[in-house]
Amino acid sequence: MATPAQITANRANAQQSTGPRSVEGKSVSRFNALKHGLDAASIVIPGEDPADYDALATHYDSEFRPQSASESFHVDTMLRADWQKRRLQGVEADLFHTVLAESPGNSLAAVLLAESPAAKLLVRVQRQIAAFERTWHRANTELRRARKQTVDAAGESLDNYLERFHATTAAQLASIRQSTASAVPGSPAAPTSSPDWPPTDEKTGKPLYFVG
Repeated sequence: MATPAQITANRANAQQSTGPRSVEGKSVSRFNALKHGLDAASIVIPGEDPADYDALATHYDSEFRPQSASESFHVDTMLRADWQKRRLQGVEADLFHTVLAESPGNSLAAVLLAESPAAKLLVRVQRQIAAFERTWHRANTELRRARKQTVDAAGESLDNYLERFHATTAAQLASIRQSTASAVPGSPAAPTSSPDWPPTDEKTGKPLYFVG
Protein backbone atom coordinates (compact mmCIF):
# COMPACT_ATOMS: atom_id res chain seq x y z
CA MET A 1 0.00 0.00 0.00
CA ALA A 2 1.30 3.44 -0.92
CA THR A 3 2.31 5.72 1.89
CA PRO A 4 0.81 9.24 2.26
CA ALA A 5 4.11 10.68 0.99
CA GLN A 6 3.99 8.50 -2.12
CA ILE A 7 0.39 9.48 -2.82
CA THR A 8 1.32 13.16 -2.54
CA ALA A 9 4.27 12.66 -4.89
CA ASN A 10 2.11 10.83 -7.45
CA ARG A 11 -0.42 13.64 -7.46
CA ALA A 12 2.33 16.20 -8.00
CA ASN A 13 3.71 14.21 -10.92
CA ALA A 14 0.24 13.94 -12.47
CA GLN A 15 -0.16 17.70 -12.36
CA GLN A 16 3.08 18.03 -14.32
CA SER A 17 2.06 15.49 -16.98
CA THR A 18 -1.24 16.83 -18.30
CA GLY A 19 -0.15 16.92 -21.94
CA PRO A 20 0.48 19.89 -24.23
CA ARG A 21 -1.15 23.16 -23.23
CA SER A 22 -0.10 25.60 -25.97
CA VAL A 23 -1.88 25.81 -29.33
CA GLU A 24 1.27 24.61 -31.09
CA GLY A 25 1.68 21.68 -28.74
CA LYS A 26 -1.92 20.57 -29.12
CA SER A 27 -1.65 20.82 -32.89
CA VAL A 28 1.42 18.62 -32.98
CA SER A 29 0.04 16.08 -30.50
CA ARG A 30 -3.11 15.67 -32.59
CA PHE A 31 -0.94 14.22 -35.34
CA ASN A 32 1.14 11.92 -33.12
CA ALA A 33 -0.98 8.89 -34.02
CA LEU A 34 -0.09 9.43 -37.65
CA LYS A 35 3.58 10.16 -37.16
CA HIS A 36 4.52 7.69 -34.47
CA GLY A 37 1.96 4.93 -34.77
CA LEU A 38 1.67 1.96 -37.09
CA ASP A 39 1.84 4.23 -40.12
CA ALA A 40 5.39 5.35 -39.44
CA ALA A 41 6.48 1.84 -38.55
CA SER A 42 5.10 0.44 -41.80
CA ILE A 43 6.29 3.07 -44.25
CA VAL A 44 9.83 3.85 -43.06
CA ILE A 45 12.17 1.14 -44.34
CA PRO A 46 15.77 0.34 -43.34
CA GLY A 47 18.10 2.99 -44.62
CA GLU A 48 15.57 5.78 -44.14
CA ASP A 49 15.55 8.15 -41.19
CA PRO A 50 12.29 8.10 -39.20
CA ALA A 51 13.05 11.64 -38.09
CA ASP A 52 12.74 12.77 -41.72
CA TYR A 53 9.32 11.16 -41.94
CA ASP A 54 8.27 12.76 -38.64
CA ALA A 55 9.39 16.17 -39.92
CA LEU A 56 7.43 15.72 -43.14
CA ALA A 57 4.33 14.65 -41.18
CA THR A 58 4.63 17.74 -39.00
CA HIS A 59 4.79 19.95 -42.08
CA TYR A 60 1.63 18.35 -43.47
CA ASP A 61 -0.18 18.80 -40.16
CA SER A 62 0.88 22.44 -39.96
CA GLU A 63 -0.29 23.14 -43.52
CA PHE A 64 -3.58 21.20 -43.65
CA ARG A 65 -4.56 20.85 -39.94
CA PRO A 66 -7.02 17.94 -40.24
CA GLN A 67 -10.09 18.38 -38.06
CA SER A 68 -11.82 15.01 -38.48
CA ALA A 69 -11.10 11.35 -39.14
CA SER A 70 -11.88 11.72 -42.85
CA GLU A 71 -9.61 14.75 -43.17
CA SER A 72 -6.82 12.85 -41.39
CA PHE A 73 -7.30 10.02 -43.91
CA HIS A 74 -6.81 12.38 -46.86
CA VAL A 75 -3.78 14.04 -45.27
CA ASP A 76 -2.32 10.62 -44.41
CA THR A 77 -2.77 9.53 -48.04
CA MET A 78 -1.00 12.65 -49.27
CA LEU A 79 1.82 12.16 -46.77
CA ARG A 80 2.40 8.52 -47.74
CA ALA A 81 2.29 9.31 -51.46
CA ASP A 82 4.79 12.13 -50.95
CA TRP A 83 7.15 9.96 -48.89
CA GLN A 84 7.05 7.06 -51.35
CA LYS A 85 7.60 9.37 -54.30
CA ARG A 86 10.68 10.84 -52.60
CA ARG A 87 11.95 7.29 -52.04
CA LEU A 88 11.53 6.33 -55.69
CA GLN A 89 13.13 9.52 -56.88
CA GLY A 90 16.34 8.31 -55.28
CA VAL A 91 15.94 4.95 -57.03
CA GLU A 92 15.27 6.77 -60.29
CA ALA A 93 18.52 8.73 -59.99
CA ASP A 94 20.50 5.52 -59.31
CA LEU A 95 18.94 3.82 -62.34
CA PHE A 96 19.86 6.71 -64.59
CA HIS A 97 23.48 6.30 -63.56
CA THR A 98 23.24 2.54 -64.09
CA VAL A 99 21.80 2.62 -67.61
CA LEU A 100 24.31 5.25 -68.71
CA ALA A 101 27.19 3.22 -67.26
CA GLU A 102 26.00 0.11 -69.15
CA SER A 103 26.47 1.83 -72.53
CA PRO A 104 29.27 4.38 -72.27
CA GLY A 105 29.17 7.00 -75.01
CA ASN A 106 25.52 6.38 -75.95
CA SER A 107 22.78 8.93 -75.44
CA LEU A 108 20.13 8.44 -72.81
CA ALA A 109 17.51 7.87 -75.50
CA ALA A 110 19.59 5.14 -77.09
CA VAL A 111 20.16 3.45 -73.74
CA LEU A 112 16.44 3.45 -72.94
CA LEU A 113 15.57 2.07 -76.36
CA ALA A 114 17.97 -0.81 -75.76
CA GLU A 115 15.53 -2.03 -73.09
CA SER A 116 18.09 -3.44 -70.73
CA PRO A 117 16.82 -4.72 -67.35
CA ALA A 118 17.89 -1.45 -65.74
CA ALA A 119 16.17 0.57 -68.46
CA LYS A 120 12.93 -1.39 -68.06
CA LEU A 121 13.04 -0.95 -64.30
CA LEU A 122 13.63 2.78 -64.76
CA VAL A 123 10.46 3.06 -66.84
CA ARG A 124 8.49 1.18 -64.19
CA VAL A 125 9.84 3.41 -61.44
CA GLN A 126 8.90 6.53 -63.38
CA ARG A 127 5.37 5.21 -63.87
CA GLN A 128 5.08 4.52 -60.16
CA ILE A 129 6.28 8.03 -59.35
CA ALA A 130 3.54 9.40 -61.62
CA ALA A 131 1.00 7.14 -59.87
CA PHE A 132 2.01 8.52 -56.46
CA GLU A 133 1.60 12.04 -57.81
CA ARG A 134 -1.92 11.23 -59.02
CA THR A 135 -2.74 9.71 -55.63
CA TRP A 136 -1.53 12.87 -53.91
CA HIS A 137 -3.61 15.14 -56.13
CA ARG A 138 -6.76 13.00 -55.73
CA ALA A 139 -6.46 13.08 -51.93
CA ASN A 140 -5.83 16.82 -52.00
CA THR A 141 -8.88 17.38 -54.22
CA GLU A 142 -11.09 15.25 -51.96
CA LEU A 143 -9.87 17.12 -48.87
CA ARG A 144 -10.66 20.50 -50.41
CA ARG A 145 -14.03 19.28 -51.69
CA ALA A 146 -15.01 17.97 -48.26
CA ARG A 147 -14.04 21.24 -46.60
CA LYS A 148 -15.98 23.25 -49.18
CA GLN A 149 -19.08 21.12 -48.54
CA THR A 150 -18.73 21.78 -44.82
CA VAL A 151 -18.45 25.53 -45.38
CA ASP A 152 -21.39 25.54 -47.81
CA ALA A 153 -23.54 23.56 -45.38
CA ALA A 154 -22.72 26.00 -42.58
CA GLY A 155 -23.55 28.97 -44.83
CA GLU A 156 -26.83 27.38 -45.89
CA SER A 157 -27.80 26.79 -42.26
CA LEU A 158 -27.08 30.44 -41.48
CA ASP A 159 -29.12 31.61 -44.46
CA ASN A 160 -32.05 29.44 -43.36
CA TYR A 161 -31.85 30.84 -39.85
CA LEU A 162 -31.79 34.44 -41.10
CA GLU A 163 -34.71 33.74 -43.43
CA ARG A 164 -36.78 32.30 -40.59
CA PHE A 165 -35.78 35.19 -38.33
CA HIS A 166 -36.84 37.83 -40.86
CA ALA A 167 -40.11 36.00 -41.58
CA THR A 168 -40.94 35.83 -37.87
CA THR A 169 -40.05 39.48 -37.33
CA ALA A 170 -42.17 40.57 -40.29
CA ALA A 171 -45.14 38.58 -38.97
CA GLN A 172 -44.78 40.14 -35.53
CA LEU A 173 -44.62 43.66 -36.99
CA ALA A 174 -47.68 43.01 -39.13
CA SER A 175 -49.56 41.80 -36.05
CA ILE A 176 -48.63 44.93 -34.13
CA ARG A 177 -49.78 47.20 -36.98
CA GLN A 178 -53.07 45.31 -37.25
CA SER A 179 -53.65 45.57 -33.50
CA THR A 180 -52.99 49.32 -33.59
CA ALA A 181 -55.30 49.88 -36.56
CA SER A 182 -58.20 48.04 -34.89
CA ALA A 183 -57.83 49.63 -31.45
CA VAL A 184 -61.00 50.77 -29.63
CA PRO A 185 -61.77 54.48 -30.24
CA GLY A 186 -61.13 56.61 -27.21
CA SER A 187 -58.30 54.32 -25.97
CA PRO A 188 -54.80 55.68 -25.58
CA ALA A 189 -53.82 53.83 -28.73
CA ALA A 190 -56.47 55.61 -30.81
CA PRO A 191 -57.18 59.11 -29.39
CA THR A 192 -60.27 60.93 -30.70
CA SER A 193 -61.42 64.55 -30.57
CA SER A 194 -63.99 65.56 -27.94
CA PRO A 195 -67.39 66.45 -29.46
CA ASP A 196 -67.64 69.51 -27.07
CA TRP A 197 -64.49 71.07 -28.34
CA PRO A 198 -64.07 73.78 -29.39
CA PRO A 199 -66.89 75.64 -27.57
CA THR A 200 -69.27 77.46 -29.93
CA ASP A 201 -71.63 80.41 -29.68
CA GLU A 202 -75.20 79.17 -29.28
CA LYS A 203 -76.63 81.85 -31.61
CA THR A 204 -74.13 81.91 -34.44
CA GLY A 205 -72.68 78.43 -34.09
CA LYS A 206 -69.17 79.87 -34.49
CA PRO A 207 -66.27 79.06 -32.17
CA LEU A 208 -66.23 81.39 -29.22
CA TYR A 209 -62.72 82.61 -29.97
CA PHE A 210 -64.09 84.12 -33.20
CA VAL A 211 -66.75 86.10 -31.31
CA GLY A 212 -65.81 89.79 -30.78
